[in-house]
Amino acid sequence: MNSSQGKIATFIGCALAVCALTSCSAPDTLAVFDQPQSDADTMPAGATPTVVEDLDADTTRLLWTDAGLSYYAALSDEGDHCLVIVDDLKAVSGCSSNLPITMQGGGRATMMLADNLPDESADWTKVADHLWRAT
Repeated sequence: MNSSQGKIATFIGCALAVCALTSCSAPDTLAVFDQPQSDADTMPAGATPTVVEDLDADTTRLLWTDAGLSYYAALSDEGDHCLVIVDDLKAVSGCSSNLPITMQGGGRATMMLADNLPDESADWTKVADHLWRAT
């Protein structure tokens, strides 16, 4: 093996080691997306078009309803996680490639979308799978 082949082999070995340490995978997807979408998971027809247009309609999952608000998890067209809050036909959403996502909608409590409650997040109450409310 000549010198340049050795350098290439070393580079490939280092790249493989980095992949092993970081898992070289796409960002984690919430477990809620492991289940098929049901009729209840679909967003209401006519919900704020500018919010819904940016979402992959096949990925919406209803997490919880409370006091006239519906909370959905979804993926954006780019694959980011989104928390969508729908009040009648008005919707707000917050999307990010990183979890957790926190947002407030409808003048209500701040909500958090995550698979698990992060250790540093003590002031939250779980209201549904993948959804917490600030206390």
